[in-house]
Amino acid sequence: MRIINKKFMNTTKSIFNFSFFLLAGALVGFLISLFFLNDNDKSIVDEINNTAYSYNYAVEKASPAVVNIYSEQIMDKQLTTQRRFNSIFNNKGQQVKTSLGSGVILSSDGYILTNQHVVGDNTLRVTTELYDGRKFIAQLIGIDKGTDLAVLKIQDDKNLFPSIEIEDSDKLNIGDIVLAIGNPYGLGQSVSMGIVSATGREFDNPYSNYIQTDASINRGNSGGALIDSKGRLIGINTLIRSSSGGSEGIGLAIPSTIALEIISDLIQYGEVRRGWLGFSIERLNLLRKGQLMISEVVENGPAYRSGLMKGDVINSINSESPSYDNLYKTFARSKPGEEILLEVKRGSDIINLALITGQAD
Repeated sequence: MRIINKKFMNTTKSIFNFSFFLLAGALVGFLISLFFLNDNDKSIVDEINNTAYSYNYAVEKASPAVVNIYSEQIMDKQLTTQRRFNSIFNNKGQQVKTSLGSGVILSSDGYILTNQHVVGDNTLRVTTELYDGRKFIAQLIGIDKGTDLAVLKIQDDKNLFPSIEIEDSDKLNIGDIVLAIGNPYGLGQSVSMGIVSATGREFDNPYSNYIQTDASINRGNSGGALIDSKGRLIGINTLIRSSSGGSEGIGLAIPSTIALEIISDLIQYGEVRRGWLGFSIERLNLLRKGQLMISEVVENGPAYRSGLMKGDVINSINSESPSYDNLYKTFARSKPGEEILLEVKRGSDIINLALITGQAD
């Protein structure tokens, strides 16, 4: 009986020791995981501890770089009665409309990024109002209707201006917290919060690749900042998709990675220089099958000279699958003179082609 009890005690002691070390290991692992948690993970821990989480730091960091924009534009001669009432006359007898929107200061010397539709086509004057109430005249540096972006430059060489930190929008994930900052309805700067609902949205614009968010974006928010939870710019608010035009619809923003490419060209050339490919694709094939079927090839264009033919199916672009994201990154972002490697299927044959992009008009 004593032998059985002794064996039982030894077994119990072994189980206790094993359980102790197991629990100790789990505790150490938990503490290590807390140390390495990113900010998004820490917010989960905060929720568990019933601690209120605030994004005030992000807003305070980004807000000084978000400006109000007032643009005076010459109106077309053919005006409706309502548009006449909404416009004014300047001293040259021209009808002038004042529109409002938002913009983001990208550098301390006063370069501002906004939407092209905020400044318009026939711009007379652009006034910017900073977070602290100071107002400055801004010069229009360049516009790009393809992405609906424009670059302005504050006309002041005596001051340094607050600029925003820019994050790589390609790092965004569905469900990430985002904040929209702008000047809705001319009421002054305001902030709304939401999440990233989707990325890579096209909406009939091959240059867009929009970020979709449920953060409220109203009229006047256009050109404002979409920031992450750390106050870094990840997009430019640009569009609302809704039946009423109000903020209850789908909010769209231009990704920061695309915006940076556009800014560089606009500052250097005053326009965006894109490569020309000289072919069209079947949209249904792209959406339904993940394949790119060539529907048209422009005679003597870059695609024609590379040997691409109508009816060819693109299997790969620069050795990557022909997804929409890859299509955009390769084609819509291409510059004149770039080489693009294509693998195409023509009947039962697989053909490799090298396409040299031309200059888009």
